[in-house]
Amino acid sequence: MEQEAAIVTLLSARGWGQQSSGLISQLTDVKPLHFLHKAKFATKTRPQEVDIACGLTGTVVLAMECKVTNDETNSVKRINDVLKKAAAWQDHWGSFVRTAALLQGVIAFKDVERLLEGQVEVFWSHDLIAFEAWLTKEGC
Repeated sequence: MEQEAAIVTLLSARGWGQQSSGLISQLTDVKPLHFLHKAKFATKTRPQEVDIACGLTGTVVLAMECKVTNDETNSVKRINDVLKKAAAWQDHWGSFVRTAALLQGVIAFKDVERLLEGQVEVFWSHDLIAFEAWLTKEGC
């Protein structure tokens, strides 16, 4: 919850608007430079909850998952969850939905590698400046 609150605070400070959460069934449901907290993305099977959905420029949406783990064994479960959702979103939405993971705690390097191989952007809770720099690079 602290991670999610930090992202909400960061986006709000950058002037992003917050939309009401619900089912995202069309990419236009997430306006550029707006975010939804605890929304659900439609997929080909059943909707998948996302911690923070961020409307990037154009019609691209960033689906950010916030994960905290205390040991490498537990990190496998958390990373598997992100990769499962990322695959479902990519299968349904293609390149219009990008996935990110905001990580905190003890996470095995091999699990970070799996995220990167799964085309998931990786950010760390202790370095939100990197996420903010990424947003700027993306034109947001």
